[in-house]
Amino acid sequence: MTLNTELPKIDRYTCNFENPVLEAKYREQKWNKHKKLFDGLLIFMAIMVLIDIPLLYQTRGSLFPMIIVSPIYAGLIILFRFSGEQIRIKYYQLFIAIVFSTFHAYQVQLAIGGSGFEATPRELLALEYSFNPILYIFLLLLLPLRFVLAVGMALFFTIASLPVTMMQLDGHYQYLFSGVVLPFIILGWNKWRTEINERRDYSMTVSMDETRTLMHQTLQRYFGEVLSDKILTHKGDLRGENRWVTLTFTDIASYSTILERMSPSIAVEFLNEYFTAMHEIISEHNGQILNYIGDAVMVVYGAPQDLRDHEMLAVQCAIKMRERLDELNLHWETSKLSRYWKNNGIEKIVARTGLHTGNAITGNIGSDQMLQYSAIGDVVNVAARLEQANKQFGTTIAFSEEIRTALEEELYERAEFMGEIQLKGREVATRVYSI
Repeated sequence: MTLNTELPKIDRYTCNFENPVLEAKYREQKWNKHKKLFDGLLIFMAIMVLIDIPLLYQTRGSLFPMIIVSPIYAGLIILFRFSGEQIRIKYYQLFIAIVFSTFHAYQVQLAIGGSGFEATPRELLALEYSFNPILYIFLLLLLPLRFVLAVGMALFFTIASLPVTMMQLDGHYQYLFSGVVLPFIILGWNKWRTEINERRDYSMTVSMDETRTLMHQTLQRYFGEVLSDKILTHKGDLRGENRWVTLTFTDIASYSTILERMSPSIAVEFLNEYFTAMHEIISEHNGQILNYIGDAVMVVYGAPQDLRDHEMLAVQCAIKMRERLDELNLHWETSKLSRYWKNNGIEKIVARTGLHTGNAITGNIGSDQMLQYSAIGDVVNVAARLEQANKQFGTTIAFSEEIRTALEEELYERAEFMGEIQLKGREVATRVYSI
């Protein structure tokens, strides 16, 4: 598994991701984070624009043609506020920038044209010095706009207000640097740095999320969903547990004869198709695949999670696997893959399953450097021996007396006694049943 540790590139001038898809995702995440703020800002802007109408009327003492601009702005703001979600996600920053900038230009034109202000140059100077830094703080520090838009708006406001500013400075142009230029440079640089850092943090988060997802998906492919979740929950430390479980071994009959005439690529394709079909059925019955051993698959029911009636589920799964294999044989007949065994005197693919239930120790088994989740105990040995007993009795499913005892009525009545086998290390013979 190869992990991509290189972070996405960010344009140093626009502060945008060079990858447009990632930039779109970032802006959507930004919108979700500041959605309520922007919606509230739009309502606030509409209210302020409407409040401006009586103030302008009071200042001029009469209605004048340009006053109609204010209700038009308010209407546009309200219309955008209640437009579709996707439209607002895509254009909310640009809309605010355009409305805010053009309305400010409109206010400046009114001021230049004579708005009725009656203030001394000293008072106007104080007003201007307080207005410019506050405006820059609002645009470049508080309002979460993109760098280019925020700086563009601040620059537009500065240029648009310059005639009024020069009038208010009344020849004291040395204050232009401290009152306008310096705040713009400091806050603009801070905005640039903030935008770059936020995108780096976001890209690191995305990279970690993608890595975590990739690791989880990879674990699921190797261990299955249930065991993967448990590995992650316990940080890989799955200590041995004594559990009552059902173990099954399923093996393809005449495996060596079938595969010896196949090329390696055909053999892998054949086994993958077979195991994929079997895996789906095993998962449906909540079995946990422990290992693939050549053509054999070892499955445990009742670990790593508790499973009620796992003996019956294991038998039902073995029956379904046999039925699915019949379907696969028809498929292989159609695809002509069956020639590899029919030309060797084998009519069809047959799988044998052995099942036994009992106590087993389940958990991580192996060295300090390499671990494998598995099960050990007598139940494992008996299940493996029952799989081989199918050859002796001419059956495809063989299970023990302990399995039969746990079956419900329908399966219990179908269970047929086949005989006994003597297992090494056991004084009492094992009774074998089939279905």
